[in-house]
Amino acid sequence: MHRLIMLSSVYQQSSDAESLSEFGGRQREEADFATSSTGNVRLVTSAATPMLPASPLPARGRSPRVMGRSALQIDPENRLLWHFNRQRLDFETTRDSLLAVTGELDVTPGGKPTDLFKPPFSTRRTLYGFIDRQFLPGVFRVFDFANPDMHSPQRLDTTVPQQALFFMNSPFTVERARALTARADLVAARKPEEHIERLYQLIYQRKPTARQVEAALRFIKMTEAEPPPEPPRPVPSPWKYGYAEYDEPAKQVKNFQTLPHFTGEAWQGGPKWPDEKLGWVQLTAEGGHAGNDLQHAAVRRWIASHDAVVSVSGAIQHEHKEGDGIRAFVVSSRAGMLGNWTLHNKKEDVKIEAIQVKEGDALDFVVDFHANLNSDDFKWAPVIKLIGPGAGSGSDYTGEWNAKKDFSGPPTPPPKPLNAWEKYAHVLLLSNEFLFVD
Repeated sequence: MHRLIMLSSVYQQSSDAESLSEFGGRQREEADFATSSTGNVRLVTSAATPMLPASPLPARGRSPRVMGRSALQIDPENRLLWHFNRQRLDFETTRDSLLAVTGELDVTPGGKPTDLFKPPFSTRRTLYGFIDRQFLPGVFRVFDFANPDMHSPQRLDTTVPQQALFFMNSPFTVERARALTARADLVAARKPEEHIERLYQLIYQRKPTARQVEAALRFIKMTEAEPPPEPPRPVPSPWKYGYAEYDEPAKQVKNFQTLPHFTGEAWQGGPKWPDEKLGWVQLTAEGGHAGNDLQHAAVRRWIASHDAVVSVSGAIQHEHKEGDGIRAFVVSSRAGMLGNWTLHNKKEDVKIEAIQVKEGDALDFVVDFHANLNSDDFKWAPVIKLIGPGAGSGSDYTGEWNAKKDFSGPPTPPPKPLNAWEKYAHVLLLSNEFLFVD
């Protein structure tokens, strides 16, 4: 009964098969054919039909093109199985194939699942990719991966622009092009023609035609003659994360220095926390920790990109009974101290309206310890809102800077452009000949 129930959804996909409505009460020949008859399975696997090419075979005295036209007129839907239906590789097979041609595929069986889309990219078979039912990676959905929360007897087969964009722009695919051209057998090729032939053998398992070699040499020559593209300009973050001293008589921040190390979740003095030199000072998305002395107060700095009027909001919180609490300041590089608070195991709302800033001005959110260093971590993620234009700007600026949402590490370096041979390898990996089974 279990066997028939599992096959019921397969029957429903066929136009000439009825669904099982009697819960296993009726035995169908299809079920026996698919599961119980070893002889029939052997017959299917040893038949010539699965081994036929997608292109028509030449008949005696007739060209393949003529034979193909005749067969198409008789059986355009290939119901008589006179040729193999060309099929696109699924995502798992495509990813494994990309790794296989570069010589990187890890075929080690078993083990824990791994994240396939987080750099540095795993080279394990796609079969061992980690599947999160609640947060399925978007790449899986783009390539018709079945919904893991639902019964899916058959995977859909779609062609959407996002699939082509993945192959053209994905860092994973670009890295495979680099890895392919870095193979020792390709580096050892003395002539460009040898290089091209080896690429075709690795990717397509065949030699290139004379016309393809000519086109490849022309592509390499033209690409090498082009000047390299300018790297994209990094978008500067308005936030800086560092430490400084609050000068109470001058009501200004002095000796601001950026924190040198980012852990992925926090800015601090070094890999270990507390750091040997900079101590406990730390900044995270939600708050941080005051430094060991008043010269190492935690400072989250926002820099104005243009003249404007802004407001500051958000709550600051100290959550410990131990120690004597913290001091917090909002300081403008132009107007001085705008507000200060002393907290010990309590929470204060921060709200400052109508702050005039000029391009390049800084707003500093400073936290140091009250009197002694003891349990001085805090929560403070200020929100800065643009409420009006600066004097004489004549523009209606609107915007918001959220310290928690905007928190980030050092800027990502721009990607290194592909050289001529890497671009050519990338093009070959994008082709239908590689992505389809013919």
